[in-house]
Amino acid sequence: MLGIFSWRRLHGKDDHRVSITAASIRGEVRNRVWDYLQLAAISTVMIWAGLSLFFGGVYRRSVLANNINVYVVDLDGGAVGTNVTRMVLDTAVTPSTPVWLQNHDLNSVDAVKAWVQHSGWGALVVNPGASARLESALAGADHYNASAAMTLIESTGRQVVAEMLYVSSALTTTAQAVARQYAQIQVTNFQATDDPAQQQPNYAALINPVGFVTVDVAPAGFTMSPVMSTFGYLAILLSIIGVLIMWKMTSFPFFARVRFCDLALMWPVLLLGLALVLSLYQALAFLAFRGPNFNSQALTYTTATFFKFWFTGTAVAFSLGLWLFNWFLHLTPQLMALPSICTVIPNVLSTVSTFELAPKFYRIMYAMPFYNGSSLILYILTGAHPTIGRNVGVLVAEIVAMTALLTLSIWIRQICVLRGISDAHGWFHGSRYYHSHIPYYKDVRADAEHQAESLPPRRAGVEIVDYDDDGVSLTTGNLGV
Repeated sequence: MLGIFSWRRLHGKDDHRVSITAASIRGEVRNRVWDYLQLAAISTVMIWAGLSLFFGGVYRRSVLANNINVYVVDLDGGAVGTNVTRMVLDTAVTPSTPVWLQNHDLNSVDAVKAWVQHSGWGALVVNPGASARLESALAGADHYNASAAMTLIESTGRQVVAEMLYVSSALTTTAQAVARQYAQIQVTNFQATDDPAQQQPNYAALINPVGFVTVDVAPAGFTMSPVMSTFGYLAILLSIIGVLIMWKMTSFPFFARVRFCDLALMWPVLLLGLALVLSLYQALAFLAFRGPNFNSQALTYTTATFFKFWFTGTAVAFSLGLWLFNWFLHLTPQLMALPSICTVIPNVLSTVSTFELAPKFYRIMYAMPFYNGSSLILYILTGAHPTIGRNVGVLVAEIVAMTALLTLSIWIRQICVLRGISDAHGWFHGSRYYHSHIPYYKDVRADAEHQAESLPPRRAGVEIVDYDDDGVSLTTGNLGV
């Protein structure tokens, strides 16, 4: 089989060909060089568009962390609660750390947990009875559990990356600083008493008066949680792009011969079928490779979880497929990568960051299919931050809008094909790459006008042919009556 590449089979084949430096093709070479320079310019715009969208959304993340609020909740009401709350609120505010506020409306640890799971980023709770337990230990009680003084409540399922980088670290760092500061103050006060030797406190409570435990009310700590939806949806999107380009390049006969209403129905149905298949593969992959620690670090995976995962991916893929196909139908080949880049980068960014950590322009992430799909998936898997109505509403609205826009795009594309304005690959009339067997409509009109002008002029009036042999004449008025 490799014999077909043998030079012996090519002997004499190049005899009629010329060198690339030959004068006969110098004009063609000049045109190609100009085209390649244009491609280089377009590629420059594309790469900077992608880089600007990504780095613009993340480069100020570390100085916008104070857009996130975390809360201290005093359920103790005693000396421990008052002192800890004061220490927390006195924490120095920097751009790279969340802002501490106090919440006075919650009255139990369970209420705080429910609030954090539903809408909060995190909270430090001074547990009820913390002051009484510490006073008892300092008075000589044998048993004291310092970790019962505070509870750190977080919700990694809200936004995994932001929770890990900023919220969780802020809660832990602040709690540790408070514990050290409280211990120093307490030891200093003990040493300042009149006769410390006569007191017999619990020295463990004296040295370590307050500790903490951490509770994750919506855990998303399983192995692949930070990148799960990002790379799953990215794989689907990249797979769809290849199919859409192929459909664009091979759909010319359909636009030339098939009715508009059939095309307007066919493409959305095909896109929906493709989205269903690709998102099914994503759901199956997550089912098989979600990680050995999934059930201990997220909600239990059930049959319903699989179908929710599948259909959420379908909605994301379908909306993105409709959006990109609208662009592909009208763009020339050298520009088709631009909407892909400007679609992929913001969507990926919306899942690895959050709008609180980005400039205001990036509030557009609310509309990104990746963001809404990822939020739904995290809620399905962890129960955190339920925004189902908004996420589903955005996806459905985008699908409806993109379907309507695709209908218009198909109508425009068919007109361009039937009138010879664009060819199969999307080149427009006037481009050196344009090639269509359908004549350009202005040329057809010009030919028709030219043919009309070349015809002999018609004589005005009516010519009467009169046969005299029948005795009837229209000329003389003899009608034979």
